[in-house]
Amino acid sequence: MVQDQALAGIRVVDISGSVSTGFCAKVFADYGADVINLEPEGGFRTRNLAPLIGGTAPNASAMHAWLSTNKKSVRADAIGPAQCATIIGEADLLLDDGQEHGFDCGGVRSSISWYGRGGPYENFVGTDAQCFALNGMIRNIGPIEGPPIMTAGYQAEVTAGITAYTASLAQVLAGELGNRRNPVHIETSIFESCICFTDVGAVGFHNSGLQASRMGINRFPPTYPLGVFPCRDGWIGVTVLTPSQWHSFCKLLGMDELAEVPLFQSSVGRLQARDVIEPLMCERFETFSAEDLFYKGQQAAIPLARVPTMEELFEVDQFQIRNAMTEATLPDGETLRVPSVAFRLYSTPPSFGGPVAALGQHSGDYA
Repeated sequence: MVQDQALAGIRVVDISGSVSTGFCAKVFADYGADVINLEPEGGFRTRNLAPLIGGTAPNASAMHAWLSTNKKSVRADAIGPAQCATIIGEADLLLDDGQEHGFDCGGVRSSISWYGRGGPYENFVGTDAQCFALNGMIRNIGPIEGPPIMTAGYQAEVTAGITAYTASLAQVLAGELGNRRNPVHIETSIFESCICFTDVGAVGFHNSGLQASRMGINRFPPTYPLGVFPCRDGWIGVTVLTPSQWHSFCKLLGMDELAEVPLFQSSVGRLQARDVIEPLMCERFETFSAEDLFYKGQQAAIPLARVPTMEELFEVDQFQIRNAMTEATLPDGETLRVPSVAFRLYSTPPSFGGPVAALGQHSGDYA
């Protein structure tokens, strides 16, 4: 463990075991908080999430491992209701799913649910894809003829986890500093957390009443060019917005004849002329490797990003230098590479990786 971590001395108890509460608690754990997963007899549901590495649930989920490094695991049934109440009552932060559970928390209770209490979606059974569909995020992504491309994985839940972390940390620190003397209950809606991805579109529709049409792959109005494109070797992410970026982009790719076209001085104008620009642009991309183009773009102040495949991910130099990937150690001793905490404090750095507790491993410490 790293010494003098920022959140050392803070106790967090998670009784929900969702991806959202798991990620919220993960950031606390990464920065030194004492995090207890208070699990049911069969373990949190994250223990059953694929892929399973080196064995079977409840101790082999790679997803659970990423969420649970340096946390303790206590089985609620093994220690009994009275001890559960004590652990929760002494916690600085309790994470749950918003359902009533009969426990009192003397500090901060932070609830993360799909749609929060009240409102027309209150009783919906949520999913990540459903949240993105309802907030309009996927409506315009994909081929013109459809269907839209659905995002996979747990992005919505992770977004809610970091949203809840921000609010929860503020209230926990308020208590530490003496600025909050009473218990407080915070509610985070996964759906509402993800509206941050489409707020500009919602404002635009409110003001104009116009709905944007789906324009195809790598078409994200009003910015153009914007997307991920193949190179001779690898893939490059492109965002060209300002006139100066456009001029530098054209010079880099040898498209000088397009740089000064009046229509192309705005991203909207370039989008209108995409059928002229894109074939030439893609042809020039094929003459570069993605890594070479990325570094040339950096030197010219063009926002380009190398987009690695899963096989290339661990070899990206900036990821290696920043310790973007770290190791989680499963209960059977097997290790796997997982993403480390996304933001850094340098005077009080986070832990990078660590052990993942077997189900109920620490129950004896609290019996």
